[in-house]
Amino acid sequence: MDKVEVKVNVINQLKLLRQSTFKDKLSFLDEDIQNAQRAKATRVDVTVDYNAKKVTIENNGKVLENPQALFSIAESEWDEDVQKTESPFGMGFFSNITVSDHIEVFSGNKHIIFDVANMIQSNNTDIEIKETEETYSGFKLVLNNFDFNQVGSYVIRERVEILGKYIHELDVYCDGKLQPKKELTEGDGSIFMSKIEDDPTFKGWVALNTGFSHDLKVFYKGRFVTKVDSYYYIKGDLHITDKTLNLTAPDRKDIIKDEKYKDFLKKIKKQIQELANRSFLEGTQKEIERHLESISEYADKSKLKDEMTFLVLETKNEDDLKYLNGIALAKKKNSDIKSLNDYEVFVRSEASRQSESHFSEVLIEQEVRDKAPRAQGTRSYGGYSDSSIERPEINSDETEERQGKHIIVDEEPVFWLGFDEVVEQEKRFNIAKHYGLRIIVSRNKFESNVLKMLGYEQNVVHISELEEKTLIKATMTNTQLTTKEQRALMLFDMISRVVGFTRNVFSIGDLMVLKETCIDVLNKTFDGIEADAVAIYCKDNDKVYIDRSIIDKSKLRDDLDEYLDLNDYKFVLLNLKEIVRELGLMEFQNKDNLYDSILKTLAVAA
Repeated sequence: MDKVEVKVNVINQLKLLRQSTFKDKLSFLDEDIQNAQRAKATRVDVTVDYNAKKVTIENNGKVLENPQALFSIAESEWDEDVQKTESPFGMGFFSNITVSDHIEVFSGNKHIIFDVANMIQSNNTDIEIKETEETYSGFKLVLNNFDFNQVGSYVIRERVEILGKYIHELDVYCDGKLQPKKELTEGDGSIFMSKIEDDPTFKGWVALNTGFSHDLKVFYKGRFVTKVDSYYYIKGDLHITDKTLNLTAPDRKDIIKDEKYKDFLKKIKKQIQELANRSFLEGTQKEIERHLESISEYADKSKLKDEMTFLVLETKNEDDLKYLNGIALAKKKNSDIKSLNDYEVFVRSEASRQSESHFSEVLIEQEVRDKAPRAQGTRSYGGYSDSSIERPEINSDETEERQGKHIIVDEEPVFWLGFDEVVEQEKRFNIAKHYGLRIIVSRNKFESNVLKMLGYEQNVVHISELEEKTLIKATMTNTQLTTKEQRALMLFDMISRVVGFTRNVFSIGDLMVLKETCIDVLNKTFDGIEADAVAIYCKDNDKVYIDRSIIDKSKLRDDLDEYLDLNDYKFVLLNLKEIVRELGLMEFQNKDNLYDSILKTLAVAA
């Protein structure tokens, strides 16, 4: 039977090696320094000569005894210990042809010339070996015609720095400069960083990043393998062993996506999650805001909700009101204020007493009263004259620092709003202020997400759901008028006609106003007498009912004669502001500038 043997076209194989075998163009550095390790070297020097288009790599390890092993795929002359511990592929040297087409080797008394360009062109696979008079004690590799267009000098120096950092048994120099060493778990000084020391399969560090990019690197025996592409907003260096992951051959520059890889990702996720949780609980507000994207992406909200603290304000507490009002003031003055940290800095510039330190959280527990006090303009009721919207008394007074505690949710709901919603939700803030409700100011997006989640499980409600449904009931009694009150009613009739009505739109008596307010989310109804209500408009009768206590009768005559005198005009002037305010409750045309219009009409008549 005829026999068939396997043959390899060497020239085609060289072309393939140059073009596609090595995924990472910097593999030549990893491979050459790895060979130095295997040769028991203690020092490696990398020299980059951009002008001469040359990179030189030399080490003080063992002399090359068998040049053929250097150019034989799947063969090597490494000792038995290396063969067992590293399983070398025997292809590392060929990574150099991806960046150089004319390679020289000096080792012992041998000068080896590997002219790849000429070999491919001439189809001649012979390699020239010269004997030298001088002995080179080690291994020197010269990469001529180096392709700096593919691999820039700065990325070479960057990779050498990484190799020198983590390969501890070698002193690595780049352009004569010793590269500093780092411990595997040392990290880069990031504010939110975690060391990984106790896992038997890998060690290193992870840190929260401030940008979207992923920079979580995997190293094998001190050499860079690849980045883990599953985790954005994260950086770190992870050092694996042979048991941790399976790497692709021949360059070990990628990870095989098998069960080991899945287990590895689970461990990484747990480390990152614990780091994100700890960072949120222990970090300053300023640093949390800088790392908010990474914290939001990886923190375990369901676990944190039982541990985290919130900025909880009690709207009956004067200091809390000043603080919340101060936020609104600052945001109105400066639209660039986007976060609580920005606000603290802004307030400090307004009042030198404001502390720059991180604001401590606070929670003050008080029950909401069943009987509401007089409404301070919390809603426009479409009715009585004391119903105009009250703006909070904004001021930037200094607020004291107070120690906070975990939020405790009972039958009373806690209302929350985002820091950026303070101005937008000012009306509902007034309602909360009126009823003395607790308010949480969420300092960032992550807290808002947790509060939303709490809303489904506990009594935590967004302030947008805080609405009043108010019913006003008024009773007018004792409508029998004194002579002076009758004269006042005559003058009110005159004013009614002056502004365009054909009848008197005023009525005088003892007015009692009851307000019944229902807040659905609280499941409560508040009843109260509005003692200061002095007038109310009845839409059905299209009339304004006035409490007699509001009328200043000091200048009125005690008769019902129809001629006007100076005292009548004085009465009108004394009560004109109140009259105009009450007319403003009604719906009729030409009600703009009522005050000036009435004055002009009376002036002409006089």
